[in-house]
Amino acid sequence: MKKITLLIAALLVFNFTYAQDVTTEEIQMVQELFGSEKKAIIEENVDLTGVNADSFWKLYDEYENQRQEIGQAKLELLQKYTMKKGALTNQQATDLMTEAVPLRTAEDKLILNYTKRIGKATSPLVSVQFYQIEHYISDGIRFSILNNIDFIQDKK
Repeated sequence: MKKITLLIAALLVFNFTYAQDVTTEEIQMVQELFGSEKKAIIEENVDLTGVNADSFWKLYDEYENQRQEIGQAKLELLQKYTMKKGALTNQQATDLMTEAVPLRTAEDKLILNYTKRIGKATSPLVSVQFYQIEHYISDGIRFSILNNIDFIQDKK
């Protein structure tokens, strides 16, 4: 779990250091680095002994492609928020929530969908290990972001 914590920390350092000037190319670069480090963590923590490992990795790669799309949208939303420095009008707050809630829902649905598919292709144990690691990483990132951003204030 130490590797996962370091991975989350590295991603957040990027988010908060460059949040105001991030380009699409930089986001993709970070996602590729994050994805390869995350895959190593999955390899270490998901026991594929006795199951069809090829099926798992095929589904995992599909999942990662879709997760990266959601991740890019989340990073872009975080960038919009950090540009406002916590001071928002009512409309800006509504607009951010209108984007944030569906992204979180989409991420949760994606993890659940692939958990089920992985369970059918491999085993329930493998699917639960996948689910646990994905949520551990996702929740760790969420907590760290929320812990490091300003609370929303009225724009004066």
